[in-house]
Amino acid sequence: METKNLKDWKNELNICIRCAYCFEGCPIFKITGWETDSARGKIILAYGILTGDLEPSQYIADKMFQCTYCRDCSERCSANVSVVDVLAAARADLVNAGYASDIHKGMAKNVKETGNIFGDKEITAPVQQGEIPVFIGCQYLARPNQTKMYIRILEKLGVKPLIKAEACCGYPLYALGFRDELEEHKKKFLETFPEEEIIALCPTCAAFLHEGYGKKAKHITQAILEHLPEKNLGLKATYHDPCDLSRVMGITEEPREILKKLGIEIVEMPRNRKTSHCCGGGGGILMSDVNLSDDIAILRIKQAIETGAPLLITPCPTCEQVLKKAAATVREKSEGNITVKNLSDVVWKALRS
Repeated sequence: METKNLKDWKNELNICIRCAYCFEGCPIFKITGWETDSARGKIILAYGILTGDLEPSQYIADKMFQCTYCRDCSERCSANVSVVDVLAAARADLVNAGYASDIHKGMAKNVKETGNIFGDKEITAPVQQGEIPVFIGCQYLARPNQTKMYIRILEKLGVKPLIKAEACCGYPLYALGFRDELEEHKKKFLETFPEEEIIALCPTCAAFLHEGYGKKAKHITQAILEHLPEKNLGLKATYHDPCDLSRVMGITEEPREILKKLGIEIVEMPRNRKTSHCCGGGGGILMSDVNLSDDIAILRIKQAIETGAPLLITPCPTCEQVLKKAAATVREKSEGNITVKNLSDVVWKALRS
């Protein structure tokens, strides 16, 4: 098998000292218990593919795609190995070798033909003139009410959002190994968004605009905090850090400052900020292994319930989606109760009061 992408990460593969620190926070390993499901296991598999000691197979491909890209492994890695970049390269080589799943190929086709991961031609951005470019992203475009809420929040805070007829940022193509499609897509994206500074609603989009395009991307929480007045909602909540916001963008305090400004008492889960436990919705796993995603989300919800807070708040649409589902499952089993809300819900409630 040709390994043109993995070759670029040969040094990283050699740097891994096989210490197993990555086992500690890996959401996949916590559910399955198999070493091949940990970052170390995947690095060893990738090294075997690169050296030719391992023949590519559907088993190896399935293991490579069984990752949420949460980056907890890289955060803990004593050798500072960029595990996600290595896995992304391995996935790209496996896709080129014909190991892409039908569901992932369908997603790539959706992005190319409709501009969003859902393949929905009816999904459109609420185009309007403004001063600051705002990128909505697929997940929020599919939630028009939340999108309108964020736009109204910005306007109420004195920010004039410029909304364009946008398409997917391209991150799903990168994450799932469709490199050729990504390069073609990035050219089109840059024609729509040539600006260097952009506000993004979705944490993953914000992270990819920063890492994939080198733009000065700002997440919506940063923009809100700059203009938000103090309110007093008198609520108690725990806060879930989205992986891309905390470990990629380093944005951990801004959302908490927003909640404090709104008079919300924060009860922290033991795993928070850069050691936050993944919700289980990233890396494409929500499409290819929904049961595993559900199990990871249930672990996180139980951690939230243990804080005693009646409310869990997160600014990520994917985290919100999977954690709401997990909360419903736990509630049905009478194992606890907690309400999951998007950060926009409480900000809008405060601004309307």
